Amino acid sequence: QCACPMINIHCGLTPKYRGVHGGYWALAQDDRAMCGVTIHLVSPGVDTGDILAQRTIEPTSADNFATYPHLQLAAAMIDFPRIVADALAGRLAPKQGAGESRQWYHPTLWGYLWRGWTHGVW
Repeated sequence: QCACPMINIHCGLTPKYRGVHGGYWALAQDDRAMCGVTIHLVSPGVDTGDILAQRTIEPTSADNFATYPHLQLAAAMIDFPRIVADALAGRLAPKQGAGESRQWYHPTLWGYLWRGWTHGVW
């Protein structure tokens, strides 16, 4: 047990895109409005902690599976310094995520190639 809050930067918008590669999965599911990043408190579940901030990203056609996390991390850095300051001052204001919740996993090689060819999501 740790007495301090544990904070995570998750590359997806929770609770809908928990697990790995949330931005990729949002795009692969033709859910572009849900492509983003979540800063949340760590809880026992996978990316189930209360939300501290969320931001969407706008990948271009030049972006891909390898660049989405960089865009997401850059978006998270807008809020992260404030959240750390709030944590140190004891004034975090977490909120529970609402809506559909699903945990995503690594795409298979064939699934990745199929989505790239059929959906243009690389």
